[in-house]
Amino acid sequence: MSRVLKIAGIIALVIVVILALLLVVAAVTPEAADPPVDMANHGAGSSSVEPSYSGLQRAWPATNEPADNPSTPEKVALGKLLFFDPILSENNDMACATCHHPDLGFGDGQPLASGSDGLLTRNAPTLWNVAYVQKLFWDGRMDSLESQVDFPLTHPNEMGVTDVAALEEELRANPEYVALFDAAFGGGAEA
Repeated sequence: MSRVLKIAGIIALVIVVILALLLVVAAVTPEAADPPVDMANHGAGSSSVEPSYSGLQRAWPATNEPADNPSTPEKVALGKLLFFDPILSENNDMACATCHHPDLGFGDGQPLASGSDGLLTRNAPTLWNVAYVQKLFWDGRMDSLESQVDFPLTHPNEMGVTDVAALEEELRANPEYVALFDAAFGGGAEA
């Protein structure tokens, strides 16, 4: 029996050596280069592709924009400033963009979001194309951007605002915000 085991061991060793040699040969064998592509007959400039493309085949779907509060360039400018300004958080240390960063697909790139007091139990959902979303939050409890905006602002684990009236006063004390709110919503607009 021991002679059979010795022979089996030698055969196994020979097989391992042969496989190792084959791997070495495969690793050092040069690979043939890809042939050049004739661009006149393939790819960019192809007469078979360009004439058939005429832009979008259908119109973009309507967004969930409320009829009584349509988007305007002034509202977009105000929203962009607010989105990146940490003034909206209780401690003035977090902006919406902290958890919804444009370079990360308007998410945070983390398995769990970092709220105002540490880790949350979920990651921050992307805001990409959110104007087309019918239900918001992971559980779908909100049906419009307007209805959801207060939740992250006042949630203790997110932006943590405890006194919305004080936040409004802070915004009213900033001349840039006063001018932007007036431009977006008309003179004398409330924050």
